[in-house]
Amino acid sequence: MRLMPHALLYRSWLAAWLFVPLLAGNALAQLQPPQQQQQPLTLASDPAVLAKAALGTERGTMVVGTLHDGQVAYGAAYNPEPPSQPRAIASGSAEQPMFEIGSVTKVFTGLLLAQAVQRGDLKLDDTVGRLLAGKVAGLSPAVASVTLRQLVTHTGCMPVMADGVTGGAPLVEQFHAYDKAMFWAALARIRLTAAAPPCEGAYSNFGMALLGQLLAEHYDTSWGELVRARITEPLGMNDTVITLGDKASRMAPAFAGDRRQPLFDMQAYAPASALRSTAADMLTFSRAILAGAAGPLGPAAARMLTPLARYEGAEIGYAVMVRGPEGGRRTYYHAGVTEGYRTLWLLAPDTGEAMIVLSSNARAPMQSVMLAIGKSRYPVPTAEVPIDAKRLDEYRGEYRVTRNKSLSFTVRSGRLLVRETGRGYSALTPTGNDRFAVTAIGAQVMFRRDAANAVVGVSLAQGGSQLDARRVGDAAVQPE
Repeated sequence: MRLMPHALLYRSWLAAWLFVPLLAGNALAQLQPPQQQQQPLTLASDPAVLAKAALGTERGTMVVGTLHDGQVAYGAAYNPEPPSQPRAIASGSAEQPMFEIGSVTKVFTGLLLAQAVQRGDLKLDDTVGRLLAGKVAGLSPAVASVTLRQLVTHTGCMPVMADGVTGGAPLVEQFHAYDKAMFWAALARIRLTAAAPPCEGAYSNFGMALLGQLLAEHYDTSWGELVRARITEPLGMNDTVITLGDKASRMAPAFAGDRRQPLFDMQAYAPASALRSTAADMLTFSRAILAGAAGPLGPAAARMLTPLARYEGAEIGYAVMVRGPEGGRRTYYHAGVTEGYRTLWLLAPDTGEAMIVLSSNARAPMQSVMLAIGKSRYPVPTAEVPIDAKRLDEYRGEYRVTRNKSLSFTVRSGRLLVRETGRGYSALTPTGNDRFAVTAIGAQVMFRRDAANAVVGVSLAQGGSQLDARRVGDAAVQPE
């Protein structure tokens, strides 16, 4: 099995709570209900219940660790269930299975940059050209002008991967094969996605790997050694490694659906996706970040969460996705997928909560869990308000979100329907004046009018993010 392009290239613009890309992204969110749960899932839920919901019927092992009310708890789900009842997962990491954490690795690269900036060793406005002067020849002026700030926020116009690779087997092969010499040679060939940075945020594995390699060059060491010396060893995260050594037997067997998968080893792309870890280690990491400047990581922990740029209807810090309004309830997260693993890491500083979800199946259906948590932290009105069906035609039309994404609204059987590009229609529930909801996923749709009272745009709010779209045309009338 090889990762398909749609699972590698894109992050969700609708359900921003789904998965930050693995190697390059997650499948597009759909305007469809998640799997229904008997009890609402929140960060306070039993981690064993969260694990069972997040694994669903897929094969493999799922471990969920939570920090709630100052207490760490772990839960697990297995499919198939082991013949004898497994022991409860203890906090001692030697008792815990290990997983590839995929693009959650990027958070570690972001923290390394936050530490370097905090120490005064580097500045966010330092450029690729300045940092590689005399080391890599042939950089284009545009590439040389990309800054560290742009790399860590995916706003540097960098492609997803080098050499025009966008997904499938070539992407997997590039992750495996590129050593540092090949990586630097590829940098000299890189063509930015626009004439010059900054660009609208667009997820780039190459850009994040470049950031990690720039840090390694600056300190004359390897990226892996920086992670060990500055993060994992000081925090006692002994099971967060690139090279497994004698820990290999502790890796949870990997799957994609029903098919076994190999471990995902890489070289130059290590700063983007190479780490393996446990739930215990990731909660140790979470505690250190939540402790802020007074914690073991010092001021760099707080700096890491500082928003640096707009990204997909919300914000991004030092490689950390930020959801929620400034001064309000904020959530920080990252997620990842490899050929055989899927991971989600999340912090909620307002409640002192954290969660790590580790799956040994790349197709584990974490969507229902994440949507439920998003709804619990950022609820939207869902009570239906009567509306004159004749008014619904005012909203009919196509609304452009990005160059390649749009929302289309139409009317059928007295209901307003919406679909995103390439997806099917779903019905909306009227909740107020010019307001509707997709109740199952906790999304709110708010139409905007001009001075002449004509509908000219729409905003989509979900999970602490908001995306705006402008009306660009009329939608086709749907048959009854």
